[in-house]
Amino acid sequence: MGKKSKFRKIRFQIFLFMGAGLLVWSLISNAGFEILFNIEEKNNIELPEKVYVIFNCVQVLLLVLVNIPFLRFLIRHLDKPVQKIITGLKHVADGNYSEKIEFNSKNEFDEIKDAFNLMAEKLEQAEQIKLQAENERILLFANMAHDLKTPITSIIGFAKALSDDIITDEQKKAEYMHTIHAKATKMNELIDRLFEYVKLESAENLLHKEKTDISELLRNCIADMYTEYEENNIALEIEIPENAVIKEADKVELSRVYTNLLNNVLKHNPKGIKVLVRMEENGRTTIADSGEKMSEKVEKNMFMPFVSGDSSRTAKSGSGLGLALAHIIVAKHGGTLRFVADCAASGETGLDGYTKAFVVALP
Repeated sequence: MGKKSKFRKIRFQIFLFMGAGLLVWSLISNAGFEILFNIEEKNNIELPEKVYVIFNCVQVLLLVLVNIPFLRFLIRHLDKPVQKIITGLKHVADGNYSEKIEFNSKNEFDEIKDAFNLMAEKLEQAEQIKLQAENERILLFANMAHDLKTPITSIIGFAKALSDDIITDEQKKAEYMHTIHAKATKMNELIDRLFEYVKLESAENLLHKEKTDISELLRNCIADMYTEYEENNIALEIEIPENAVIKEADKVELSRVYTNLLNNVLKHNPKGIKVLVRMEENGRTTIADSGEKMSEKVEKNMFMPFVSGDSSRTAKSGSGLGLALAHIIVAKHGGTLRFVADCAASGETGLDGYTKAFVVALP
């Protein structure tokens, strides 16, 4: 709505009520004067001055009476909405974002009411997202502490045993040193993954997008993990277009997505399953497997940090950050990463014989 038409309905209503009131008053007033003049003319007399004074007082009273509807209009359609809007703004300022205002003014104040209620709803949603983010951050640090505590405890125990010369057998000492090194390496990997996650979550962290053949990118990721798939007796079915599939993407980060998804299949399924890696001409990528279904609890929170497909986070299950990282990276590309819990019931084509799948769609 342009500036010139702003509050056009209110202006029209005000002028209409004022005009109608003045017109009625003017007609009655003129009729009164006509009557007085006729009386003077017929009787050839001049009415006393006090008659006109009384008549003028009646005119003023009449003017007030004919404007009562106009005053009621102002109260109902202007004053009450303004008061409700002010009250609503005060409630929102106090943090009560569930506040809604209701009135029916039949003018632009209805638009202000709708805009206010929409603003309050969006503020409430933003507050809920903020609280959810805070809870997720608390959970992130709690889970990080949990995952770091176990290897740290082991390192302290083994280091104490070595420093106190409790272990005298040289082979045992070598085993303890190897264990300390392995635990420290795992901690370092976990901290690195956590740093990657926090860095990606930051709004300042921008992707370095360029025109990329994502079909070739996916082939390279599969090649890097092919040996591990063979060692686990996993039958790999690959359906990738021979021609280039060009997308604006960050090569490093998108490679991490494909690798994390392929690694997730490897870590959270038994040996001997079959896996499908399929990319369509539009770049939509599906990674499906015939392993066991995930529990509803894990399925619901799988893209949360430190959520693992196993009941506890073990060395096999990894850091629990792989899917969370993949989800953030795809979102930063403007795409979607979703999980198909039941391929048979999902209606996804070409997934017969597969249990579950991850689907990556890029713009």
